[in-house]
Amino acid sequence: MNKKLIAIAIGAALGAGPLTAQARSDIKVSWFGFTQITASYGELDFGNSNDGLRFGADRIRIGYKMKVGNAFGKLQVDFNRSNIANTTPLPEIIKDAEVGYKWSSAARVKAGIFKTPVGMDFNTSGKKLDITKRGMEKALVLERAVGVMLSGRKIGGGFGYDIGVFNPTVRSTVVSGGTTGTDSAWAARFMYDMGKMFHAEVYYGQSESAGGGTTADYEVWGLAAKWRSGPLTAKFEYISGSDLMGNAGLDQTVWYVHGGWRLNRQTELVIRHYQGERDGIPSGWTVSGASSADLRNTYVGVNFFLGPKDHNARIQLNYVFVGGDEATWYQSWNSSSTTAGRGGSARGYTEDGFLVQFQTSF
Repeated sequence: MNKKLIAIAIGAALGAGPLTAQARSDIKVSWFGFTQITASYGELDFGNSNDGLRFGADRIRIGYKMKVGNAFGKLQVDFNRSNIANTTPLPEIIKDAEVGYKWSSAARVKAGIFKTPVGMDFNTSGKKLDITKRGMEKALVLERAVGVMLSGRKIGGGFGYDIGVFNPTVRSTVVSGGTTGTDSAWAARFMYDMGKMFHAEVYYGQSESAGGGTTADYEVWGLAAKWRSGPLTAKFEYISGSDLMGNAGLDQTVWYVHGGWRLNRQTELVIRHYQGERDGIPSGWTVSGASSADLRNTYVGVNFFLGPKDHNARIQLNYVFVGGDEATWYQSWNSSSTTAGRGGSARGYTEDGFLVQFQTSF
């Protein structure tokens, strides 16, 4: 089954090839792809006795973007997905599959599967991240889902918006249920941009019956900003999630601050500090640890850019310093309910470690 899905994904991607050969002025196709190979050293997770050197991969992707007049489309597949047979309703190997139409910069609509407009860092491409991994806030966003979204940019100079309606966002860490056709999800984001120098946004999202059945709706909101001036990059994001996995009263917040300093064209120093807090004991839970906990992850590192563009060839080195309730951050989320395990939200490293990523991209 998995081999068939991979073959279908490759065939769908290659289907764009003949359009390029036609050389028609009204059809524009651009291909992209990237590979990220990783290495790590240290325990990284509490109680992990395997603290040696480990190799792996984060993303192995290929895709295309297409324009036909005012219509557009995109396909992106990731061959590093382990659960590619999970059809919700599309296999997870398919990251994006969208079609759309643009009337103007102030109004365009697209349908398919794509990222919801929840999370500034989440909506940054995986090949353009400032650090080797997506951080603690990734656990609280509404993940990619099938739906329709209306967007606008450059309104009144720099304002923009995204408003979307989706199937239940079951690819999310914080959503395990919801019935398509009965339950739905929606999200909205409003932003302001001053060119490439400054960006600010606020967002809100909800996925109904987040644990399935008659469980509570998951709600999330956040605000974020980034600023670039000369060699300096600064970022901030705060995100808050309520009733995780449909468990009423189970809440979590995460915020981070980020700084980057470009020493020269090839080298950037970075530091990012995460703070996560969670609280609440849903009815019927058997708690094996504290009822609340906090965790801190601080990434200190350097990025080396080896190609004509930052993402063409890049090496990232990060050391992660950990603080807070390392021993209970995951343990205290255990429950005897149907949403057992980590409560569907806890994310972050609980032991210090060293991370490396080597990326090539076109």
